[in-house]
Amino acid sequence: MKTQHKEKTSLIFHGHFYQPPRENPHTGIIGKQLSALPYSDWNERIQADCYNANTHSRYLSGVRRILSMTNNYEYLSFNFGPTLLSWMQKNHPYTYELILDADARSEQRLGYGNAIAQAYNHSILPLCTKEDARTQILWGLDDFSHRFKREALGLWLPETAINKNVVDLLAQSGVRFVILSPWQCRSIKEVGKPIASLGGKPAPYGRPFLLRGAQGSTIYAFFYNHQLAEGISFGHYLRDADLLYHRLLTIKREERQSLIHTATDGEIYGHHEPYGDMALAALIKKVEARDDFTITNYAAYLSNHPAQDEAFLHLGEEEKGTSWSCSHGVSRWYKNCGCHTGGDDSWNQNWRTPLRKGFDTLREELDTIYVRIVQRLFDDQQDPWQLLNSFATVASALTDMKSFLAPYALSNEDELTLANLLIGQQYKHFCYTSCGWFFNDIAGIEPRQNITYALMALQLYQRYTEKDLLALLLDDLAQAKANRKQDGNGKDIALQELKALPGEVEAALFYILNRKVAQENDYSNEYGYFFLDQYTKQDTHTQVMKITNKLTLSTYLCTATDPNPEKSTLEYTITALDLNNQTQQSFFLEQDMIPLRMRDLLFEQIERNFCILDEAQIKCLSSNLFHYDSLAKNIPYLPMGSLYQQLIGSSLSAIKSLFMYGTLAMWNRYKDDFSMTLDFIAKFGKQPDRQMVASIFNHEMAILAQKFQTYGLHNKSIRFVLEFLVIVRNHNFQPDLTALQDVVYPYLCMQKTPHKNTDITLINALGEALNFDIAIH
Repeated sequence: MKTQHKEKTSLIFHGHFYQPPRENPHTGIIGKQLSALPYSDWNERIQADCYNANTHSRYLSGVRRILSMTNNYEYLSFNFGPTLLSWMQKNHPYTYELILDADARSEQRLGYGNAIAQAYNHSILPLCTKEDARTQILWGLDDFSHRFKREALGLWLPETAINKNVVDLLAQSGVRFVILSPWQCRSIKEVGKPIASLGGKPAPYGRPFLLRGAQGSTIYAFFYNHQLAEGISFGHYLRDADLLYHRLLTIKREERQSLIHTATDGEIYGHHEPYGDMALAALIKKVEARDDFTITNYAAYLSNHPAQDEAFLHLGEEEKGTSWSCSHGVSRWYKNCGCHTGGDDSWNQNWRTPLRKGFDTLREELDTIYVRIVQRLFDDQQDPWQLLNSFATVASALTDMKSFLAPYALSNEDELTLANLLIGQQYKHFCYTSCGWFFNDIAGIEPRQNITYALMALQLYQRYTEKDLLALLLDDLAQAKANRKQDGNGKDIALQELKALPGEVEAALFYILNRKVAQENDYSNEYGYFFLDQYTKQDTHTQVMKITNKLTLSTYLCTATDPNPEKSTLEYTITALDLNNQTQQSFFLEQDMIPLRMRDLLFEQIERNFCILDEAQIKCLSSNLFHYDSLAKNIPYLPMGSLYQQLIGSSLSAIKSLFMYGTLAMWNRYKDDFSMTLDFIAKFGKQPDRQMVASIFNHEMAILAQKFQTYGLHNKSIRFVLEFLVIVRNHNFQPDLTALQDVVYPYLCMQKTPHKNTDITLINALGEALNFDIAIH
């Protein structure tokens, strides 16, 4: 008897990975966010929990040793917000490259890549003007094609928000498909049958549908399985890959669809659900080992299963469209619809309407100015909106402003004008980022950030109009009242944000302090968007700096005066002269005005300048620690005064010095002293001292991993890690080895070839020390 062939069901999990732009528009630097500790900001925290974790997701044995790592993006359908990828490319290029590589590998496997594009900065497209919505789509598509080296077939709609006009824009832009909530669909029409109302039921998920726009254009839509999405997002399905697999089997058996797919926020895979990335990796293993499912992506499935049936979407409140997180349509982003996250039960979201009205009024003025001046600059030979749409590479930090403007052969003055107009348009788009309306109160971080972007846009445009743009905005924002009386209203928030230092003044302050506290080889000429062209110390009181904003192309002459150079005070008067417009402002700065992120940079420079011991000092310290230990034995008391404090501080400095000077250069001469230093801390150190040492080890293991990534594995570096781990583990320290594991794994599984003279037995020993249960044979 012939064995019946078991048909595999196509399986797609989609992750929407996105963070709003967080940079201070004055400087391009993300401020320190204390709520994200121990990380500097939320981008960094989620990068560790999720974005990087999914490039090296662990699959563990029963005794929790690493059997394999999976780049989940090779199997997960995904989109990344362009603003997030811009940040990641700059700050975490290794993670960034692995995401791009995963898409390329999925394309090799399936014929179509897993990645799809996203509308640029997550504005709600049905609420945008036609031109702004088109720009959002085109900037997202352009960002995608530059990064992934192919055209995007699909596009993630922010909050899956859509209406018929958006369908037309998508079709005109070359987008073939979108992913939507099943609750956005009101009826379907199967071939040869009349339109059938869903009657409040979810749309079928097992096949794609045609969507038709207001002008008759068509794209395809996939409606995800809502039970899976809800279970993954809120039902903790990612805590047990076995149970999740059984749920998929049940759906396959009971619903008999050729496709099972779902979509969620990508951050659920490791951030919202800790170790959710590992559950996904385990699920991938199970799918590959069995004959029930085949993992694919939307473009690949669509190529073999073109849509035949048509879907009709709900119109939403006021016929503005629908979304996946507002049951009323897209009302969450322009009025008090009742949808919110968090907050007291008595709170309302009436502030949403005047907030959007304020931005809309400002937008009308900005767009009028933009069109008028662009037409003047180009003698009506350049379409202003086409010019803006071509600005995508600068918006995504893939091209610098100077290079973008070069082909237009404008005068310096006109270049400056056009740069201001284009950047002002980008900030106009940023002020519509959806997060500003999503949550519970206007005093939250997200609405405040949107207001800051609106203020930056109007400041860039104010010089080109006689209208008071700020007054126009503040009139509307005054009606946007916070839920707590002490938080005031949108106008109060805007006025608070207007007190922020101009970027050139903050940059000047950094350059001054950098040169006061750092060693000469740590002097920096860059601060966010700003570059230091010239620095002159005129006398003990005065420094003069010429500074250029690389984004707006504005140049400033900043004169900083220290009123009390003989005293240990941090007080400066900084006068900034805009050399392009000949406008001048003066600011008196005190130490409490130094941003927290800048303080962290300066602390690091002070540490490198002061808290470092040379080799002779380390040897002397080692001798003193030995004698202290010997003398402290068998006595009924312990000297805990200034001597103890000095030895602890010196011990921490010695440990930092090991890494500061370069571990390999001095390790053989220093490792015995290093061990003795740890002996002292283990015996006499208090818990905060041990925590400090642990944090040093964690940080330096990550730095060492970066060096391995850059230079590869060498016998000498491997021996160092092995000896280092033996010593620290003997003293009950367990450093975070995540980054090292990520770098070493490709060598253990032969994805990377070590240097010719590298000893394979050493690599295997390193793998064992790093908790791997695999080896090179």
